[in-house]
Formats: sequence, C-alpha cells, structure tokens
Amino acid sequence: MSRPVVTLLTDFGLEDAYVAQLKAVILSQVPDVELVDITHSIPPFGLLSAGWLLHTSYAFFPRGSIHLCVVDPGVGTSRPILAVLKDGHAFVGPDNGVFSFLFPAEQVIEITWKPLGPLSSTFHGRDIMAPVVVELLKYTPPQSLGRPASNPVRLDVAKDMVVHIDRFGNVVTNVHGSRLQDGCSLVVGGKRVHRIVESFAGIPPGEPALIVGSALTVEVAANRESAAVLLGAKAGMPVRLISPGSYA
Repeated sequence: MSRPVVTLLTDFGLEDAYVAQLKAVILSQVPDVELVDITHSIPPFGLLSAGWLLHTSYAFFPRGSIHLCVVDPGVGTSRPILAVLKDGHAFVGPDNGVFSFLFPAEQVIEITWKPLGPLSSTFHGRDIMAPVVVELLKYTPPQSLGRPASNPVRLDVAKDMVVHIDRFGNVVTNVHGSRLQDGCSLVVGGKRVHRIVESFAGIPPGEPALIVGSALTVEVAANRESAAVLLGAKAGMPVRLISPGSYA
C-alpha cells in the first residue's frame, strides 16, 4: 500500500473528544496514515455488534491494514490487550470477546509492551492500544510486543442469534442466507416471521419480513419501520430458523 490504512471502531460516539484523541496519537507518530472510521456508534459496551461489524468489514480493506477496536467495558482492570493476525490483517483491542468472530486466527498475541509516559486507567485505547498500532505501523514485529495468548475470551457466536441492530432497525442475524428456503420462518423474541422478500420495497407496511442482507445473512426488516421495535429484538437474542413443513 502506498499509504498504510488504519480503521477505527468504537462505542465512543462523536459528542466527546475520545475519537479525536485516538487519531491524534497515531497521526502524531505516523502522519502519512489513512484513518478510516468503521463506526463510533456501537451501543455502549456492545461487544457483539462491534465484533460482527468488524468481522463483516475488514476484508473490504487492503491486506496489511490495521484495525483498532475499542469497546472496552473492562478498561483499567487486568484484562489483557490483544493483537490478532488474520488474512493479512492485524487487529488491536481488548481481550473481552470482541474478536470472537475472527477466531480461529493465525496468531493471537497478548500485548505486554507498554509505552513510556503516564497511562490513564480509564483510556487504554488512547494510551496503550493506539501506541501499539503505531508500533505496528513502524513495522515492529507483533510477536515482539507480547506473548502468545493462551486462552483469549470467546463469545458463543456459533449459535443462531441476533448479532446487530442497524440504524434502520433491521434485525441482523448470523444465520447464513443459504439456509433460508421457501417456506422457512424465523422466530425472534417469541414472534414468528414468515414472509420472505428480495427487497425492502416488497415488504407490506407494518409487517416484518425476512431478507438476505449485505453480509449474506438473514435479516428481519420492515418497510420504513423498525423491525427491532416491532419484534422487541436486541443483540444477543437467540433466533430459531424453522424449516418448511415443520410444526415446531
């Protein structure tokens, strides 16, 4: 790459200066870097949504990109910080399950290196993780910044569930779209959704329907309404796909 790419994904929002301070730490050391915001609108402490959006976004960036993910409800505790290497990409963030969708990975390193200077106990993203990104941008081997992580935290992301609610209220699941056949239905929050459509415009007003979304997984959507509100859905809620002809 002519310019290195670093992406940022946080639950910081944009009302405060936290995102700007992350960027400042990186730019002050490596000014010729391309900083790309994946999102800073993750619900506070929303590990599942953060992990899903990271997982479904990173492959669109060039190999060699570094992805800084700071959703860190355990900041200031003894929870480790990780560098994860996968598919030619590097990921930096807390060891709290946010990288669960990336496992298995080629390498997972527990960062033991610390930058010089004072460290805030409330902002490891700025004071430790962003400096780790700087070291990687300077071609420091990630293995020299720590040791192999023996047992990184993994959320149970193998079960069928809601993984994200997007801005439009679409209920995003991890159920692969190839499993959705004619006659299938999906149970979300105790409510069964039968209708399957190919576009949002094909959904009758006020009625949720099933659609294969841009991540190629099943979503529940409503036409100009929030399907999440209609179903009372939230990230982490289990879902159940019912096959045609089943009486379950």
